[in-house]
Amino acid sequence: MPVVDKQMRMKLQGELAYINERLDQIRQNRDQQGYYNYEIDLWKKKKEEIMSQLY
Repeated sequence: MPVVDKQMRMKLQGELAYINERLDQIRQNRDQQGYYNYEIDLWKKKKEEIMSQLY
C-alpha cells in the first residue's frame, strides 16, 4: 500500500469529489446530451485508481 502524505491525500480527495460530481452530471444529462459509455467507464476507472490510493 503506498504511503500518502496529508497534502497528497487532500489532492486525491479533491479529484475524487470532482469525479463524483462529473459522474452525477453525466447521469442527469445523459438523455439530452447523449454521453457515451466510454466516458463513464473512463471516469469510473479513474475513481477506482484514486480509491485504491486513498484506502
